[in-house]
Amino acid sequence: MARFKLGIVGGMGSVAAVYFFRRLVELTPAQTDQEYIETFIHNNTSIPDRTQGILYGGVSPLPELKRSVAILNGMGAEFIVFACMTSHYFISELQKTSKAVIIDGVAETAAYIKNNLPGVRKVGVLASTGAVKTGVFQKALKRVGIEPVVLEDEDQERYFMQPIYEPWGIKVGNIGARPRKRLERGARILVEKGADAVIAGCSELPLVLSQERMSFPLVDTIDVLLQAAINHCLTK
Repeated sequence: MARFKLGIVGGMGSVAAVYFFRRLVELTPAQTDQEYIETFIHNNTSIPDRTQGILYGGVSPLPELKRSVAILNGMGAEFIVFACMTSHYFISELQKTSKAVIIDGVAETAAYIKNNLPGVRKVGVLASTGAVKTGVFQKALKRVGIEPVVLEDEDQERYFMQPIYEPWGIKVGNIGARPRKRLERGARILVEKGADAVIAGCSELPLVLSQERMSFPLVDTIDVLLQAAINHCLTK
């Protein structure tokens, strides 16, 4: 079996990056220490907020993302993943200077839905305002013939941004009932708007959302991305 080295860009945020690496280990079909993927993690806490940088004139995260990609290339990574879905907005630019292949978790998610949920025609996007306003998920879904559904601006703020960014939210390590209930309501609103399934399109969401609590398919972009990384790094 061929084995390739994986680089992870974290720090967006750090709580999510810890979960991201743990989930990589859990999903890897290994029975000994030596069968796991050799992994480099750059938990780059200097990366500015992606939504602020993309939409609201904040400091661009691109230079720091480039620095992380360069560090991981220098360490010998052959594939790279970002533990942040909004940062996928920059992948095409970052790939230009990266020898390592940057795996596109957004495209992988759209392909997963197309291939594994054949009855799904409309998909809700529960993701950051940066991801929603730039249309990264919507464009990927449309390319595979699926209609995207997004929250109205007021609901987007209340049922996504607040439970992620407020002092009681996930970014500061709160993964209890308050942010969970808000995000669950956001997902259910998308279904009320006609979605057959909902994309959990943010690295923080698996910390509080679970399929067991939903009556509709909840697509975990982190698991989809990590499974793609495992498939690339452990090839027969």
